[in-house]
Amino acid sequence: MMLRPILASLVLFALVLGASAAPPPKTLHVAFDAAETGFDPPRIGDLYSARIAAHIFESLVQYDHLARPLKIKPLTAAAMPEASADHRTWTVRLTPGIYFADDPAFKGIKRELVAQDYAYSIERYADPALKSPLWNGVEDLGIRGLAALRSRAVEGKRPFEYERPIEGLRALDRYTLQVRVDAPRPRLLETLAGLPAVAREVVEAYGEAIGEHPVGTGPFKLGAWRRSSLIVLDRNPDFRAVAYDAEPASDDAEGRAWLAHFKGRRLPMIDRVEIAIIEESQPMWLSFLDGKLDQLTVPGDFASLAMPAGRLAPYIDKRGIRAHVTLTPGVSYMYFNMEHPLVGGYSAEKIALRRAVALGMDVRRQIDLLRGGQALVAQSPIAAQLSGYDPAFRSEMGEYDPAKAKALLDTYGYLDRNGDGWRELPDGKPLVLEVASETDQLSRRYDELMRRDMDAIGLRVVFRPAQWPENAKAARAGKLMMWLLGYYAAAPDGLQALVRLYGPASGGLNASRFRLAAMDALYERLLALPDGPERMALFDEAKRLAVAYMPEKTLVHRITTDLTQPWLVGYRRPLFWSYWYHMVDIEHAPGGGRR
Repeated sequence: MMLRPILASLVLFALVLGASAAPPPKTLHVAFDAAETGFDPPRIGDLYSARIAAHIFESLVQYDHLARPLKIKPLTAAAMPEASADHRTWTVRLTPGIYFADDPAFKGIKRELVAQDYAYSIERYADPALKSPLWNGVEDLGIRGLAALRSRAVEGKRPFEYERPIEGLRALDRYTLQVRVDAPRPRLLETLAGLPAVAREVVEAYGEAIGEHPVGTGPFKLGAWRRSSLIVLDRNPDFRAVAYDAEPASDDAEGRAWLAHFKGRRLPMIDRVEIAIIEESQPMWLSFLDGKLDQLTVPGDFASLAMPAGRLAPYIDKRGIRAHVTLTPGVSYMYFNMEHPLVGGYSAEKIALRRAVALGMDVRRQIDLLRGGQALVAQSPIAAQLSGYDPAFRSEMGEYDPAKAKALLDTYGYLDRNGDGWRELPDGKPLVLEVASETDQLSRRYDELMRRDMDAIGLRVVFRPAQWPENAKAARAGKLMMWLLGYYAAAPDGLQALVRLYGPASGGLNASRFRLAAMDALYERLLALPDGPERMALFDEAKRLAVAYMPEKTLVHRITTDLTQPWLVGYRRPLFWSYWYHMVDIEHAPGGGRR
């Protein structure tokens, strides 16, 4: 009679033993230095939220992870999109059998991705109710009928008519999407690489809370989210079978080694990603040194510790940690609100004030003290790696000349009339520059340097610290006078930079709200031209206008140093895209490693 309980105990013991023997999930640990805002693609205006969304949602095409020079290849498309000879009609066929991650919005139905999902998703950028900061990039495509549909909603003060057919965006059948544009768009593929598909059922099920419920077809899904603290991505169990593949250049030894190591492996290779929000540099740095983070983008104020004299520090090198140094298509800049009564406007005295502030900023000192030398002084708004960037171009944008700044201020009537050490406006009223800032220590150090620079030319400056999402919201509403921002291009076209100075993008990516007919005309000509000498000449003209009016002081072109632990394999910093978590693996390092 005792046999049955004994057998039951043995079975239970075997089950427990088997469970304990199961390998733990492979978890990638990374960190952001600023908080996310939400994960609804048309409403994303920050790099951090975009990086999360890029692992959940999928576009028609993607950038090859290892290819340098860059190469676009199919993602959900069955083949590369076909373009007409005049680049006005683009046709793309989807791969059948791709499914969205399971969600209650689908009511138990296994929901396949179809061409209409992309048509609907692109239309959402035009919906004025969403106030998409990315609308102007979609508008630039000139999709026939899309802007008119948006205008109907705006002028009629009514909901956007998603049911109304438009000529330029049609699902020809279940798997075929056709895009027709009004003018040649030779670089349309670059935009398609950043337009993911969402399911209408999910949008309608969650309404205004859609940013908290991202549901896509990508390799991960949102597992947990504590705002401004922790984001967890879990492997999407509904993700199709996708094998690692890439096309590194023949002389790319590292890329070819990664390809040989991973080719044919099913993606994603890890099970889970935990993203901590760590706004202060020191705890982020210490977390990496303690092995709690697998990858770290080195904070500027720790760059000299990580890479003294441009080489990996010996105490880090001996641990097998690897450094990845990249001149990125990113810039840091300070914008002036062109609609603000103090710093905005297009009159000579307002331009002089902005130019004086720009000339008075010691950017080289910022680079040396706060970026560990990891940046180049910017000469124009166009970031490195973009078409239109010329490393030999020089302008006042890159000058530090406090004497010239003082002369400009004196000439246009910004004088210290009462002898208190601070200049007043030409009409004698107080002149106080208000600069939005953040609450972290590094931001305070930037503020200290700017205060020193402005003190030296007699301009009083006050800093208004707030959390990044709060500043972003205020910036979009035009409520800030000045703010220091970063921008990272999502495509290799130089228009990715000039959009910040394009009038119709005001309130979106054009945070300065700069509106100049000459700049807008240049932008629109650049849209339709193929790359070549004529286009480069127009870029140079646009750069000169940016310097002349100074709606933003472009500070630096960023050099980024990433560190990876020895057990993280396959890492390569993306240039114009945000996805890489599914392309790496966590492996045991010699001697046991962390995993």
